[in-house]
Amino acid sequence: MIRPTLLITLLSAVLAIALPASGQDVIGRALVEGKMVEILDNQTWRYADSGQTTPGCKQIHRAASFCGDPATWQATTPSTPDVAAAWRHDDRHYAQFIIEGFGSKDGLTREQMRKIVIDNAAFATNQPASSIPTLLVEPATIDGQEAETIVYMVDFDGLKAVFANTILIREALVVQAITYAISPDYSEDHMALHADLLESTRLD
Repeated sequence: MIRPTLLITLLSAVLAIALPASGQDVIGRALVEGKMVEILDNQTWRYADSGQTTPGCKQIHRAASFCGDPATWQATTPSTPDVAAAWRHDDRHYAQFIIEGFGSKDGLTREQMRKIVIDNAAFATNQPASSIPTLLVEPATIDGQEAETIVYMVDFDGLKAVFANTILIREALVVQAITYAISPDYSEDHMALHADLLESTRLD
């Protein structure tokens, strides 16, 4: 059940949006208690359908497209050439993809990728890998294909950030779908945004 304060916030968001719409058009999206909801033009809302795809997918790599809602994900400039595409949700939540042309035929395993991810985080922050706590490892899917999510926390001189990195390994392809948040823990909002990122990803 939605608490009254959250409902008031949700209704305020509806009133603040000045977009032309008719019928029951979706005029925005928001997170409520960790779940994505769609705000409708008739001042009501509904839970977002996880099976629904958003028109206007953008190809981010020869093997992947992203179909995320622009109201949820604003495209940004990738920070390095290794990043295929990047997005911003708000001041605390971000996403990016790293896609590389090697995989299981090269001997790569999920265990190795977990170690690589933690080692890279340690290298980037100039600290030992033992200082990067793994918060969660769980099965995941990207576009119906088996993957795995590793969630870990990095401390940048007192500023804590949590990364959720879903890794899919094919014979000659590795896809990393990554969300990160300025936060000391893996919040419900972060979980919902990461789920939305995965649901919005299409693989060729």
